[in-house]
Amino acid sequence: MEGFSEKHFGKLIRRTLQGGIFLSLVLLFLGLGFSLAGSPAGGGLLKAGVLALLLTPAARVTVLIYGYWRGGEKYFALASLTVLALLAVSLLV
Repeated sequence: MEGFSEKHFGKLIRRTLQGGIFLSLVLLFLGLGFSLAGSPAGGGLLKAGVLALLLTPAARVTVLIYGYWRGGEKYFALASLTVLALLAVSLLV
């Protein structure tokens, strides 16, 4: 596709992972700070930070599906969709 290169695809994946890790770290540090201060909000922020960390790989696979589909790699998009489905099933089990 025009305007969508491997370099752009790699950058999109990197930003997805960095964003998930950054969000997780911010939530975890805020949760730790609130917990040390004795605030009940700390526990919720800690749980949200762990959840963000757990969902980061799923976000990466979602970006892979988008990138492969847009790049015309339908087989890899389908394989990535299968991986995403397996991740979803593992959350339910």
